This record gives sequence, C-alpha cells and structure tokens, in this order.
Amino acid sequence: MATPAAPRASTIIRPEDTTPATDHPSEPGTGVTVTEVLGHANAATHIAVAIVEIAPGGHVQGHLHPFEESFFVLQGTPLLNLAGTHYQLTERDFGLVPFAHGHAWANLSDEPVRLLRLYAPQPRPMNGRAPWGVYAAPDVEPPTSGRAVVELSPLNPYVGHFEESDMAPPGSISMPGYHGANIQNVQIRMMVDDLLGARQHTMFMVQFTPSDAIPVTAKEHFHTFEELYYLIGGKAMASFDGVTTPVQAGDLIFAPTGASHGFTPIGDEPVCWIEAQSPLPPAANGFTFHNDWADLTPLG
Repeated sequence: MATPAAPRASTIIRPEDTTPATDHPSEPGTGVTVTEVLGHANAATHIAVAIVEIAPGGHVQGHLHPFEESFFVLQGTPLLNLAGTHYQLTERDFGLVPFAHGHAWANLSDEPVRLLRLYAPQPRPMNGRAPWGVYAAPDVEPPTSGRAVVELSPLNPYVGHFEESDMAPPGSISMPGYHGANIQNVQIRMMVDDLLGARQHTMFMVQFTPSDAIPVTAKEHFHTFEELYYLIGGKAMASFDGVTTPVQAGDLIFAPTGASHGFTPIGDEPVCWIEAQSPLPPAANGFTFHNDWADLTPLG
C-alpha cells in the first residue's frame, strides 16, 4: 500500500533571489518597478506577493481585477485613488482593494515609494486574455491630492495605519483558527481581515520580543492554509521540520498548506514581520502543533 506523499516544505525567499522588472503588466503606468517575490514559481497556490516601487513623478493608471489586493506602505508618501476616494498615504499605512474595485497610484513627491503588495487568489487568464488579471478602469485616474488616513472616520472604509502602540501587550496567541500557549510572548495587530472587507486573505503585523524565559516562542506547527512572513525588523531562527536556519529583515518565508514551521527570535532586537494567510483560517482547528501529539501512541 502506498504511503502518503511527503508534505510540502517551507521556503525562504531572500532579496538576492528576486529580479525587479520595469513595465510590468500588473502595474500599468510609468516609473513603476515590480519585483515578484512569491507566486506560481514558488509553488504558491492561493497568494502572490510583490514589492512595487514608484519613482518620483511616476504613476499607475486606473485598473481593476477579479481578485483581492492588499498593500502596506514600506516607504514614501504615495497617492491612491480607490474607487473615487483619494488618499494621501504615508509609511505604515495599509489597505484593501476589494474585488473589482478600480484603483490608481501616483507619486508626486521627491522620494521613491515602496509597497508590499498581495494578491489573493492568484491572477489567471480569463478567456485566454489578461494573464495578470488587469482590466482598464478609465474613470479612475491617478490622483493629484488626497486625504490622510483617519482610522476612526467612516469615510475611510478600506485603509488604516499601523503604529506599535496599537499592539496589545505580549501574550499567548489568540486569533481565528487557534487560541493557546503554543505561541507565546507575541503581539499581533490585525490589518486586513474580514472586518475590513477581505474574503480571500488576511494581513497582520506580528512582533516577538526576545526572552530567555521562553526558549521556543512559536512552536513548530502546520495548518490548512498558505502563510507568508515578510520580515521588516530583527532576526529569528526558523525551524522547518526540525531543521533550523536564520532569517532576517528583507526575507520572506512561505509556508504552503501542510508545511511545518516555527520561529524563535534571536539577538536583542524584537523580530517583526508582516504576515498573510490565504484562504481565511477556519474558526477552529486551523493550526496543528507537533508537541500536542507527542505523548500519544501512533498506530500508522
């Protein structure tokens, strides 16, 4: 009798493994560079990730697509026209572009703009056309001005801003799919989720503070969805099926469905990453931790 196939492994994608591209069809415009970080080429099924850079004076023309998009502003002060509402964004702003919502970008500043961009589900051709899922939205023009993000305003339904003060004190994890002590000393700030209007994915900020009292902060586990971690600060030791390797800011770790992974911060600086999941985790039993089953007798 055949044995089950080996589970897919987690992978690390480092900046030197990627190649920037100008005139990329996913962001039609001028002065725009797209660096694909995660997609079909990395065996991802549900989610695609890129770094988008808009040079001073550059813009992305109005377009829409048959999937969700979310973003996090890594650098700069971009302008965004999202379905007719114009925003003046700044570093650490984030947002959701819902299914089939027209949007356009502009950078009227003297500094470059860098965005972390996520697609869920991944683009695919429709009727053999538009392999990147980009369709014209001529009534949505690149903006020339915009309002700042005010999270308490009901007029800003799809955007927000992250500050470290938003984080709850460190503790055990509590989020859809799992509540428990297998992940400790963690701070989480949800950004893009079903409350913001997402139906295909989540995006949130995670921070672990190094502690001698907790040698393994996030025990090895696997789950029913794809997950990625884009490190923006600090260093950690990643563990994939018991094999450890260091990771640091600029690295992206991708955990396919069923891939085992865990993390421990190293050094004195807190490790901070942007995490995303797709599809949305189930309400319960979405995470399976190896240590929970270590004392049971395996039969097959």
